[in-house]
Amino acid sequence: MNSRERVCTALRHREPDRVPFDLGGMAQSGINRKAYANLRRYLGLPEVEIRLLNIITQVARLDADFLERLQIDADLAYGKWASSELAAVQEEGDYFIYVDEWGIGRRMPKDGGYYFDLYRHPLDADDVAEQLELYSWPNPADPSRFEGLREEARHARESGRFVTLMGLCPGIAEVYSWLRGFTNFYTDLASEPQNVARFLSKLVELKAAYWERALSEVGEYVDAVNEADDIAGQTAMLISPATYRQLLKPYHSELFAAIRRAAPHVRLLFHSCGAVRPIIPDLIEIGVEILNPVQITAKDMNPYELKRDFGKDLCFWGGGIDTQQVLVSGSAQQIRDDVRRNIEALAPGGGYVFAPTHIIQPDVPPENIMVMWEAWEDYGG
Repeated sequence: MNSRERVCTALRHREPDRVPFDLGGMAQSGINRKAYANLRRYLGLPEVEIRLLNIITQVARLDADFLERLQIDADLAYGKWASSELAAVQEEGDYFIYVDEWGIGRRMPKDGGYYFDLYRHPLDADDVAEQLELYSWPNPADPSRFEGLREEARHARESGRFVTLMGLCPGIAEVYSWLRGFTNFYTDLASEPQNVARFLSKLVELKAAYWERALSEVGEYVDAVNEADDIAGQTAMLISPATYRQLLKPYHSELFAAIRRAAPHVRLLFHSCGAVRPIIPDLIEIGVEILNPVQITAKDMNPYELKRDFGKDLCFWGGGIDTQQVLVSGSAQQIRDDVRRNIEALAPGGGYVFAPTHIIQPDVPPENIMVMWEAWEDYGG
């Protein structure tokens, strides 16, 4: 089997020749640029200029020699989240400042900073109606978004890997909260349903327009599309399941239906961190086929139970190792044991792609990453 055949077999709920391996085949399974540079040196790969996949999270674009060395089965066609008018990173005092095309501001400390964190919300006024009238929404069909995308997707397909396509922006609830600020976001959910409807309807409209254009450009080379919304934390949902079903689920459903219309053949890969178990049946109902990151250390996210209860209807992409504790500071034996348990839980019968449980952080030793990889090779073969 080549890589694409291997992943496609697993996603048909059959066991391939080995458990597929992903690192960076979607934005949320990637590796921080510092950890990537350290790992390349550790592996004896040539020094390269590291390109960023995502400026906010500082995730690296992976190079062809690295993909081959680690036998990575998936690849990513990313396009551009930003339009041609995107402002460059600026310096302001002790920070690097980044304002994206939505007007959302982020900053990263110059000394020891790893990521760009939110600090500016362009629609944070108490009375948002006037702001909305004046706000200039990004253009999802901006031609600059698609420059080089077809070549990127075609190259990924010709390499024999499973190809995932990224979208216009993160999830509709996430972008809503970033535009409004978190206090206003939760207040709106509780008391301003008309604002919720206006925001989510508009974001679905923009995303659907992007997917229609993007999939018309590259759909023939794409196996899955990557949508997301982080609506759970370590111990519980960030909103109640009832609120999700009432206020967010209809818009997710509408968006996923639009993707299906644009490209019926692609699989829907949905990312949502944390303790999402209460809404997994809802996600399956509205068309999610693959769940990431399978945060096994969150409440009620035991991988054996997830496989038992949802493995017939859902594929799992992630959950390979605990990236919060074990990968960063565990012993070699702890890393191997964690990988073995998770493969034993999630891989039987197919429906599983091994990947770290979210992005590998900058302080993860390269030795630990390779112990993880060698354990996958030993137990996933």
